[in-house]
Amino acid sequence: MEEVVEFRTRAGQRARLRVASVTDAAAIVALDHAIVAAGRGVVVRPDELRNVELEARRIDDLYRGFSAGEATTSVVAELMGGVPSIVGLADLKQLRPGLVRHVATLSVGVHPDHQRHGIGRRLMEALVDHARSFGLERLELYVRADNPRARALYASLGFGHEATRRRFIKAVDGSYVDDEIWALFLDAKS
Repeated sequence: MEEVVEFRTRAGQRARLRVASVTDAAAIVALDHAIVAAGRGVVVRPDELRNVELEARRIDDLYRGFSAGEATTSVVAELMGGVPSIVGLADLKQLRPGLVRHVATLSVGVHPDHQRHGIGRRLMEALVDHARSFGLERLELYVRADNPRARALYASLGFGHEATRRRFIKAVDGSYVDDEIWALFLDAKS
């Protein structure tokens, strides 16, 4: 995704999607903390999140790969009006080994206060379009089995449930949650 895409959220707010930059690192770290604090759909603990320096390095590394012709990218959703605020992040990571370079993994996160406003859908659609423009053929993502809203979003975008990793996530309370692998094929052979 190279251009800025403006839209209105379901809540009527002006927003835009754009490629993340190193200057977004602090806002992305704050977003990650809000998502993890809500505890829905995540597999990391607060103490495992990147700090601003590491997040800036992650973004910088993404764009070194992008400059080398890789599809890997990171897109933010930003609310407009007043001081822009980042409320969503989506990543596409193209696999590097030669025999799987046609595959990328996706991840998306939206601030809990802005979920169900169409932001996650817009982020996902942008990544799928970006993947198509690079000729990728398979996109996959991982979703907790106890996250029905995310599963419904992915199904509505054409992703299909391929497999379940039983007891993959061990919650802080000791209970287990299954993790699902979902895929979307972008080529004509699917």
